[in-house]
Amino acid sequence: MKVKVLVLAVTLMTFCIPCFAGAFHLTGNLSADFIDVPSAQDIVATFQVGSQPLFWGTGWEVVLDRVGFGGDYAVSFLHGSADPSSWWLDWYAPALYMSYHVFGSTAFIDPFVQVGLGCAGRVLLSSSGAAAADSLDLALFPFVAAGVSLDLDGLLLSAKASYTPYASPIPVTDIPAYPLGKVQVALSAGLSLGW
Repeated sequence: MKVKVLVLAVTLMTFCIPCFAGAFHLTGNLSADFIDVPSAQDIVATFQVGSQPLFWGTGWEVVLDRVGFGGDYAVSFLHGSADPSSWWLDWYAPALYMSYHVFGSTAFIDPFVQVGLGCAGRVLLSSSGAAAADSLDLALFPFVAAGVSLDLDGLLLSAKASYTPYASPIPVTDIPAYPLGKVQVALSAGLSLGW
């Protein structure tokens, strides 16, 4: 019974929240992590040539007039160097943020700022099921971001840069902190349902 009530509540929230919002955004994201502030050439090379692994994922946002909340979730897979059947799974998730949209979320040009909290990590996925002691890194981080979106009659194209002042290991654990960079740049495309 509890599961049915939970499924019903999540379904109603999924379909009803957009009814009260100024806009509901659902996007696919492509982002890159930079240790230091990158040059324009570094950013272009990363997205054009793939000079480093990119994070792929999804994002959502509910905007009420000019103020909104949302989250982004992205992953990257890399082959393990010691065992070709193993993979490193990295994730970057600015999981919850508040946003402010200068002209409102349904404007053709939509500059915005965000502030929030997230988590990032890395884990070794192995076909043998055995994981080394150093196969997990985790970090919690605050962030601020600024960007701009273009709303092309429901098609949303966005670019944003995020600054992470620090990444902290998980308190009261011995899990090492994930080496998250100071700057993240993201490109996204998706749907904007607004009224």
